[in-house]
Amino acid sequence: DNKHVQPIEYDIKAIKQNTSECMQTAATQLISYYDPSITVHEVLAEVPIYIDENGDKIGTSPGHLASFFASRGYKTKTHIFDVELFDISWSGLSANEVIENLVKRQEHIPANSWLAKYHHILVDGWKVYVQKGGTFTFPALSSKLLHDLLLDGPLLVMVNSTYLNRSSKELYSIEIDKFVKDSFKGRSLTHAVTAAGYKDGKFLIVDPDPPEGLEQHRWIESDH
Repeated sequence: DNKHVQPIEYDIKAIKQNTSECMQTAATQLISYYDPSITVHEVLAEVPIYIDENGDKIGTSPGHLASFFASRGYKTKTHIFDVELFDISWSGLSANEVIENLVKRQEHIPANSWLAKYHHILVDGWKVYVQKGGTFTFPALSSKLLHDLLLDGPLLVMVNSTYLNRSSKELYSIEIDKFVKDSFKGRSLTHAVTAAGYKDGKFLIVDPDPPEGLEQHRWIESDH
């Protein structure tokens, strides 16, 4: 029973993000556990937010962010649950073979899909990550896995904020530099949080941009 698994809690300082900077901010929160001098500005200087031809912010390359950890000397492993970009059948391949497959798949992404806009950025990021010694695993997602990973230290976790917060899809507004709720024209957003603990069947996350009225440190049911 996972509710009786060893409690864990790391002291992670919460940082509020600017628009679209959740991944850089969550990464800074995580690294600050080991190096309190790290700043979001330092991460942003090496891991930018990409903007499309219309001025819309399309986000951060996860591979470039992961390679930032590796470039600072941290042994870095990425646990892949993204079945849109990656393929679960690649689980037995080496990191270099995974990159080769990402490149091969690139020419088969439908030109009119949202993924097509930034697929090359994603692939380039993961290339850099592997060049810096980063590795992949393709495990089954479970509370036990997350708990076991937390035994070694806090984690950077990429989640779907629409699902995490049970909220509407959102659309980026250039005028106010914010995402606004729009269940028709909006899209489901990727978000990053720092996982900092486990207790009584719940995980502690440190959220750079929590929903209004919620604290940045909050406990989430493990099933959620």
